[in-house]
Amino acid sequence: MIRHVLDPMHCEKNLCENIMKTIWGLKDTLKKRQDLEEANIRPELHPKHVGNDTIALPVAPYVLSKVEKAKFIKTIRNLKTPSNYVGQLSKRITVDGDLRGLKSHDYHIMMQQILPLCVRTLLPKDVRATIIRISRVFQRLCAKSVDPSTMQDLMEETAVTMCMMEKVFPPSFFDVMSHLPIHLVQQLAICGPVHTRWMYPVERYLKTLKGYVRQRAQPEGSMARGYIMEEAIGFCTEYMQNCTMTARRVWDDKEEPSMNDEVLQGKGRRRILSPELQQWIHEFVINNAEILQDYRE
Repeated sequence: MIRHVLDPMHCEKNLCENIMKTIWGLKDTLKKRQDLEEANIRPELHPKHVGNDTIALPVAPYVLSKVEKAKFIKTIRNLKTPSNYVGQLSKRITVDGDLRGLKSHDYHIMMQQILPLCVRTLLPKDVRATIIRISRVFQRLCAKSVDPSTMQDLMEETAVTMCMMEKVFPPSFFDVMSHLPIHLVQQLAICGPVHTRWMYPVERYLKTLKGYVRQRAQPEGSMARGYIMEEAIGFCTEYMQNCTMTARRVWDDKEEPSMNDEVLQGKGRRRILSPELQQWIHEFVINNAEILQDYRE
C-alpha cells in the first residue's frame, strides 16, 4: 500500500544527474572497478595490471569518448527552444558534464526530450536504447491523460527498462531513487494523472508570491498585501470600460506555456527573401488581413 504520494519530478532530477555523471565517466573510477572485481560481475570491466605498478581500466561502453562529449555539448548549445519552455541549458552544462543551476522543470525537459535527442547517435546501441526507453517511461508517466487499460503494458515496459539499466550501467549508478519508477507506475494506477498532484504549479505560484516581497523584514505581510492589491485591480478592471481586464492566472490546463508570445531563443540569422517568396507573402497578407476586408468585398 502506498502511504505517501510520490512526486516524479525528484526521481527525474536524480536519474538525469546519475545518467549524466555515468556517461561522462564521473562514476567510473578505480574503486568502482575493484568493486566489480570483488563482486565477480562484469569481467570485461575488471582492472588489468600492466607491468608492476600500472593498472589499466578497460573502456566502459557507457562512457562517452572525447569526440562524443564534444558532439553532446554542441547539440545542447545549438538547441533552439520556445521562450519559457526550458532554461538556458547551454550556460548550465559545463565541459565536464556537470549540470549547474538547473531548476526542477529543466531536469524534467532534459530527461524526457533533450537527453534522448543528444544520445541518439552516441554510445553503443544497448546503452542508447536504455536511456531512450527510460525517457519514454517518464513521458508516459507524466502524460495529462491516462488510459487504465495500458497500465499493465506500462508496468511491463518499466520493469524491462529497469532490468536493461541494471545490465548496462554499473552498480554505483543505482540508489534508492533509481528504483522509484516502478512505484510511480503503481501510484499512477491508484491516483490518476500526475499533473494534478505534482509541485510545478505550486513552485510557479511561490515565485509569484516572492515577487510581492518589498520588505524583507516582513515577507508574509508583503505577500498578503501584494495579493490583495492584485485581486482588487483585477476586480476593478472588470467594471471599467475601455480598459483591458487584468488577471494573474496561476494554472491553466487548457493552455500550454509555449503558446504565449512564442519566440525562439538564440541569435537569429538574416536572410534575403527571393522575389517569388516576397510576392507570395504580399498576396497572403492582402487576401487575409482583416483590415482589408472592405476592399476585397
